[in-house]
Amino acid sequence: MAYMQARIEKDLYMEIPHGIETRERNTKDYVLKLLANIYGQKQAERGWNQYLVSKLESIYFTQSCMDEYVFYRDKIIFIVYVDNGIFLGTSDDELSYINKELIDIGLQIEDQGHPADNVGVNIRWLSDGSYKFSQ
Repeated sequence: MAYMQARIEKDLYMEIPHGIETRERNTKDYVLKLLANIYGQKQAERGWNQYLVSKLESIYFTQSCMDEYVFYRDKIIFIVYVDNGIFLGTSDDELSYINKELIDIGLQIEDQGHPADNVGVNIRWLSDGSYKFSQ
């Protein structure tokens, strides 16, 4: 879903995939105009990244100069991996407020609570508000 949230900057067309039935028997002469980005499209990742950066900057997140997929604001860190993200903060109230902000700026998100793992990294939230990462 993430890639589809970003706007397409110019007209993009693709060949009609095999197995798609059309009124015309010979689909070689026809193409589909994309109305949204799709996975596998060369421009999709760049478009999604630009869209996400602009949305996060609009709510005062700063992109890390060390890793372009890490954003921070006050005591909150947001880590992005392709189209998945994880917010880390020191309190549930902070994270709930961020969720509301993200929805308010038009991002489609799903709050899955405290993470147990993300992309093979085990995450444990400690009682002092810190996190322990392990593999």
